[in-house]
Amino acid sequence: MSKKWLACAVATLFVSAGLAVSVDASAQQRPKASATKASAKKAPARKAPAKKAAATKAVAAPAAPKGPVGLALPTGANTLGAHAALYAAYAADVDGLNVASITTGRALTQSTERIARHLNSDRLALGIVAYGAAWAATQDEFVGEVRKLEARMGRDALIAKLRGEIAFARSLPGGEQAAQLAARALLADAAKIQEEGDAFKQAAYDWQKYAWAKVSTADSKARNAALRTLVAPVPATDLAINFSALPEANLSPQSTQMRTLSLQRSVRLSTQSARDGINLAEPIRAWSPIDRMVSLAALSAIGGPADRREDTEALMRDPRLVSCVNSSRLNMQMCNAATKQPYERSFCLAEHPLGEIAKCMAKTVR
Repeated sequence: MSKKWLACAVATLFVSAGLAVSVDASAQQRPKASATKASAKKAPARKAPAKKAAATKAVAAPAAPKGPVGLALPTGANTLGAHAALYAAYAADVDGLNVASITTGRALTQSTERIARHLNSDRLALGIVAYGAAWAATQDEFVGEVRKLEARMGRDALIAKLRGEIAFARSLPGGEQAAQLAARALLADAAKIQEEGDAFKQAAYDWQKYAWAKVSTADSKARNAALRTLVAPVPATDLAINFSALPEANLSPQSTQMRTLSLQRSVRLSTQSARDGINLAEPIRAWSPIDRMVSLAALSAIGGPADRREDTEALMRDPRLVSCVNSSRLNMQMCNAATKQPYERSFCLAEHPLGEIAKCMAKTVR
């Protein structure tokens, strides 16, 4: 009996010891698991303050707002007139170029900068559209139809229609003729700009026989920095006012002739005979920048550019034309950075601020 009791007692001790070991082992593992969970919970807490600090920093120092710099409107001018005057300033500088008068590297640099400065703002692209619109607005039948439509639809509804459907205005009576007036003016000017470009391209070869044109310089970085900081000219007050003149209420051949003469005095790159000589062999493509010009002419007929600046600029901003002008600017900078001798810079002037802009203008039709 005592042996059985002793055996049971020993077995009980082993079982108890086993349980104790098991309990102790579990007790040793649980704290480790708890520690892991605790550290996992604490990790995000340590990162949270960093995120909060970053957010606070962003709020404290917000990024500067982006957007086009506003164009100052001279007294008596409107948005359309001020932008058309910007193109007129570019055209005047092109018209003032004289290859024969350039006999030094400095003179060539000055001519280059005088033209290239116009590329440093996408508003030259808007100015090209505004200039075409000024010509489209000389079509009396079209202007009369727009005013009749305004009386039927209401001014706000018509402006919304012009913005929402770029090709709408051209579908009105006289709209196609207005489009052709704009197209002929731009194509004639583009031909003259290309002619100046060709002259400077030829000069790049002719000047290689002169010592001043072959002097190697190491100032390409400085010249490129100067090109980037050139400021496009502000619209001339007299030109801006000339382009801002709305068609007269009593349309007549005499009033149309006066508006046409005003345009010819403002931009003298091409003549009336040159515009009349433009052969539009193919129809002007639909939804082209020309359609924007006709829409702007319609807006001008009801006085929109005077008090609806946002609508006017939206119609002037053709993405393809803006991209084309910006591409010309970048190409000019890259070309100029690669030059070492003055005659090479003549090629850059010919190819980009002149040749490419001429092509940009020609593409408004096709």
